[in-house]
Amino acid sequence: MKSRTELEVELEEVEKKITPTSKQLDDLLNHFAVSVVPEVKGWIKKEAISQMEENHAKVNEAGVDFVREFKGDVVALLENIDEICLIALGPKDRWPHNKELQQQDLYASSQNDFFSDAFRRAISSLGKILDARGLLTGSTQNSSWRRAPSRGYEYAYHPGFDGRKYEEVETYRELLRTHWELKQSVSRIKVSIEKAKTRELWDEV
Repeated sequence: MKSRTELEVELEEVEKKITPTSKQLDDLLNHFAVSVVPEVKGWIKKEAISQMEENHAKVNEAGVDFVREFKGDVVALLENIDEICLIALGPKDRWPHNKELQQQDLYASSQNDFFSDAFRRAISSLGKILDARGLLTGSTQNSSWRRAPSRGYEYAYHPGFDGRKYEEVETYRELLRTHWELKQSVSRIKVSIEKAKTRELWDEV
């Protein structure tokens, strides 16, 4: 049975590993936000054209000026897409490695939800433009876009995102398990230290 001093040394060693691991995880998410930019750009361009085609009667009636202005809006959006993709990751304190996770949260399906949601938030930046240009109908029950609190509109269907294409996603998943195990070790060692304190009290009397 380890002494309190031995456990405190062990705790310090494990805690030293957590900080650099957290930094690595931060970096991986930031790198992902950069890597996903081309896919987000391509998706937005394709969807912008698709929505024009869906509203062909309105677009053809409005003419070239409408298309020029709409395309200008989309181009302006794409010029800011780097920042949009970073913001789409959400608040840093909500990143998976900064939350209290359960073991089941470490599975690929759970982590894919985080990256897929980030991708959806990024592409949904197009919704505001589509709405402003009247390309989204008032009723969105059968639409690929739906109203979303605080964001106006968001893409309603599965956007076709596959995290397996991104090295950052796969590396993040693996490192997240290591990070979780380190935090679990810290919790266990802290409990052991408290028990050791109790034994010391017994020995003192």
